[in-house]
Amino acid sequence: MIALLALQWGRPVLIPIALALLFTFLLNPTVRSLQRRGLGRGVAVVSAVSMAILLLTCLGWMMTRQVGGMLAELPQNTTNIKAKVKSLKELGSGHLADQFSQMIEEISQEFQAPLAGQKLASEEGRVATASPSTVVEEPVLLRSSSVFWLSLTGYLGSAFEVLATLAFATVLLIFFLLGREDLRDRVVLLAGKARLTLTSKALEDVTERISRYLMTLAIVNGSFGVLLTIGLLLFQLPYALLWGSLAAALRFIPYIGPWVGAIFPFAMSLAAFESWGMSLAVLGYVVALELICNNVVEPLAFGRSTGVSPTALLISAAFWLYLWGPIGLVLSAPFAVCLVVLGKNIPQLAFFNLLLGDSPALRADVGLYQRLMLGDEQEAASLVEQRLRKAPADAIYDEVFIPTLNYAKRDNQRNHLTDDDQRMVLGGIQESLLQTDAFCRLKTGSEADSSDETKLETATVDNSSKPIHILGCPATDETDSLGLEMLRQLLNPAHWALEVTGVETLTSEIMIRITEDPPAIVCIAALPPGGMAHARYLCKRLRTASPDIQIIVGRWGRGRKDTVELERLEQAGATFVTTTLLETRQLLESRLPLIQRRVVKTQLPELAESVSL
Repeated sequence: MIALLALQWGRPVLIPIALALLFTFLLNPTVRSLQRRGLGRGVAVVSAVSMAILLLTCLGWMMTRQVGGMLAELPQNTTNIKAKVKSLKELGSGHLADQFSQMIEEISQEFQAPLAGQKLASEEGRVATASPSTVVEEPVLLRSSSVFWLSLTGYLGSAFEVLATLAFATVLLIFFLLGREDLRDRVVLLAGKARLTLTSKALEDVTERISRYLMTLAIVNGSFGVLLTIGLLLFQLPYALLWGSLAAALRFIPYIGPWVGAIFPFAMSLAAFESWGMSLAVLGYVVALELICNNVVEPLAFGRSTGVSPTALLISAAFWLYLWGPIGLVLSAPFAVCLVVLGKNIPQLAFFNLLLGDSPALRADVGLYQRLMLGDEQEAASLVEQRLRKAPADAIYDEVFIPTLNYAKRDNQRNHLTDDDQRMVLGGIQESLLQTDAFCRLKTGSEADSSDETKLETATVDNSSKPIHILGCPATDETDSLGLEMLRQLLNPAHWALEVTGVETLTSEIMIRITEDPPAIVCIAALPPGGMAHARYLCKRLRTASPDIQIIVGRWGRGRKDTVELERLEQAGATFVTTTLLETRQLLESRLPLIQRRVVKTQLPELAESVSL
C-alpha cells in the first residue's frame, strides 16, 4: 500500500526518472556504437541525445501542423459523412431503420433541451439588461473574463508541467548515459562484494537484453508507422503522416493500442472519400499490415514472444494507467518486459518472472499429475497433446509419464493420496498412453507412406526373424505395470515382443512360466519410491531358476543411479539396472545382435530334431 501511494504521489519525480531510464536503455547501443568509432563518451552522449531530441521535435512539429489543418478542414467533410450515414439507413430494413432514427432523435432532443434552456435564460438576461430598471451587464462581463483567465492559466500550467517533465527527463538521461558504469557499480555493491562476479554478469546481461528489446520494439513500431504512412499516401488520404505517427505510438500500448490506431485513418477516410470502397480499402490495408506485423515480423524480431503473458500485459496497462495516466499506459509494456528480464536473471527478483512471465508455472509432469489428481481429464489430454507437438514423442515417457507415476506412488505411501485418487491418476495415465500410442502410430504411418523404400525395408526386417521374447514383471503394484506398458510402446514390435505379467501373479507362477517357456530377457519394473525389496527377491528367485537368463531391473524415475542400490541388485542377480525407459531401450537395441545369435543357437537343436522327424 505504501509503495502504491509513493508511486501515485511521486509522479512528478518518478515519471521523468522512468522516461530517462527507458531512453537510457534505448540510446545506450547508439552511444556505444559512436564510442567504437572514436568519439569520446561526452561527445557520443550529446550526439545521441541531440539526434533523438531533433527527431522527436521535428515529428512533433509536423504532427501539430497536421492536427491544426485537420481541425480547420473538418467541417468541410460533413457532406461525405452524412451521405454514408444515409446509405447505412437505406441498407437497413424500414421498420428497424425507423426505430433507430427515432432513438437518435430522442437522444438528440435530450441533449438539446438543456442548451435551449440556457439559450432562453441568456435571452432573458439580455432583455433584463436592456431594461433601464436593472443593471447586470457588468457582473456578467467580469465572470466571463475570470473564466477565460482561469482556463488560460490551466492550459499554461499543464503545458509548463509537460515541458518541465521533458526537460528534467532529458537532463537525467544525459547524466545516466554519462555515468552508466558508475551507476552499475553502485547497484553491484548493493548486492555485496561477495557476489560481485555473479551480480555484475547478471546486471550486464539484463542491460543488454532490455536495450535490445526496446531498440527492436522502437524499430518495429517505427517501421510500421512508415509503411502505414506510405500506404495512406498512396490512397491519397489526408494527413497520412499524422495517422502513421499516431499508430506507431499507440502500438506501444499492448493489444488495445494497435486497433485503436486503426480507427483514426478509417474515420478520416469516411470523411474524406465519397465512396465506401476507398474507406474499406484503407481499413483492409491497416488490418493486413497489423496482422503481418503481429504474426510474421514480431515473432522473427522478438523470438516466439516478449516473455510476458498477455494477462500480465493487460494488468500492467491498467495498473500504470491508473497511477500515471496516459504516459503510464505507454510505458506499461516496457516496464513489464524489464521486470520479467530482471526476474529471469536476478534470483532475488525471481517472483517477477513467476507472476508476469509467459512460461508455464508448473512443469509438464507436475501439471499432468495435478490435473489427473483433480479428475480433469480434458485438460490432461490437452496438456499431453501440446507436449507431443512440441517435443519428440519418445521423450514424453521419461519426462512426463514416469514422474507422474512416481508422484502418485509417493503421495499414496504418505497418505496424501487415497487409493481411489491413485486409481483415478493411473486410469488417466492409461488414457494418456492410448493417446500417445495413437499419435505415434499416426506419425509413423504418415512417414512410412511417404517412402516406398522404407516400406520395403520394414517388411524385410519383419520377415527376417521372429521378435525376441521379453517377460515383464511388475515388482509391486499397478504403477510398475504401467511402466512396462510404456516400455512396450517404446520398443520396435518388429524386434521385441514384451509380455507383461499381472500384478496378482505369484512368484512361483513366474518360476513355472520361465521353466516351461524361457524368455530371452526378463525385465523387472520397480518404480521408486520403494520396490527394492520385491525387486531383489524376484532377482534371486529368477537367478536360482535360470542361471543364464538376462535380468534387467528398471528403476525408472530414479534420476541417477545409486551405487549402494546398484550393488544390492547386482548381488541379488540383476544383469543390468537402468533409470530411464530410453536407457532401457538403448540397452536392448545395443544387445540385439548378441541376443539374436543366442536365440538361434538355442533353437538349432529343436530345428535339427524337427528335420530328423
